[in-house]
Amino acid sequence: MRKIDLIKTEVQSVKWFMDRIKNGTLVIDHSYQRQFVWGIKEQVRLIETILLGFSIPEVYIWMVDTNPDTGDSVYSIVDGQQRLTTVREFINGKFKLNSGYLSDEGSSIYTDKTFSELDPEDKKAIWDYPFSTRVIKRDMEKDDIIKMFLRLNSTDKQLNPQELRNAEFSGLFFKLADEISQQPFWNNYKIFSPLQLRRMSDIEFISQILIFLREGISGETTQKYLNHVYDKYNDKYDEYADDKKTIIDMLNEMDKIMKISEDTTAFFRRKTHLYSFLIIIYYMLEKGLNISDYHKKIDYFVKYYNENVDLGLSQNDKKTIREYREYALEGTQSKARRVARIRLIKSYLDI
Repeated sequence: MRKIDLIKTEVQSVKWFMDRIKNGTLVIDHSYQRQFVWGIKEQVRLIETILLGFSIPEVYIWMVDTNPDTGDSVYSIVDGQQRLTTVREFINGKFKLNSGYLSDEGSSIYTDKTFSELDPEDKKAIWDYPFSTRVIKRDMEKDDIIKMFLRLNSTDKQLNPQELRNAEFSGLFFKLADEISQQPFWNNYKIFSPLQLRRMSDIEFISQILIFLREGISGETTQKYLNHVYDKYNDKYDEYADDKKTIIDMLNEMDKIMKISEDTTAFFRRKTHLYSFLIIIYYMLEKGLNISDYHKKIDYFVKYYNENVDLGLSQNDKKTIREYREYALEGTQSKARRVARIRLIKSYLDI
């Protein structure tokens, strides 16, 4: 049977979707997309579009099950999470129609209104708004659903490569990266902003550390290579437990370094420095070094990097830090620059 024969087109109202989200028969599957992503501008523009009666892209839902007792079908949102979540948030009073984001002259009547403040006719227009809906029958395989999601979003700039990987690879490598992202270190030091967390920047950063553990410092961090590693360790990852313990040990040591001073805390919030020194910590742990013995020199490294403060460092140390700064200011994802930064830190710490 052709895939197209497993998809039918229906028109469903906002009310139909909201009722099913509320009663649990329409669910958001985070294996496609981790969290809600849109900002207030995109949210306001969508509600404005609905109020003006213009069309919006169709929604894809997958019939995943039927309750044998009630006969109610259970659907999963394949594509349309942002649109449906935005409508629900607006109806629940979570945001207003900020005038700065309304784009049509005729929208001035909605300025700064919440859903409860709209005229009754406008409320009805939202509840009755017809979503063109593609309903995928439950006969379609999950792998085909994922392929469909990726194809639908392959040219959508709103989804970044890591979000697309989240849909395509749901195996062991992603699972470990996600587990490590739950470690308190990241939140304690606000390494990632709320937006970066929604866009899965933390998962991508942790994935790069995992690549180092599996492939070494010469391993690439390009998007293409990340996809390759996700695929390679998707179903079989023998080093899973060891890598998890290693990274937690690395984060515990970095936590101590962050607490040395306000300077080190601010310095290592920058991902380039954090990545570089986490790798250094790995080498130090492998050698059985007492990393606390190097805290003072790391603090001096940060202070000289930031302010060129003369703390009694040798001329060679100062030169090394200046070189590191050059490699950290641009092209930070370049393999050659990454390798150079690691080499320079090793030289400075004499490890």
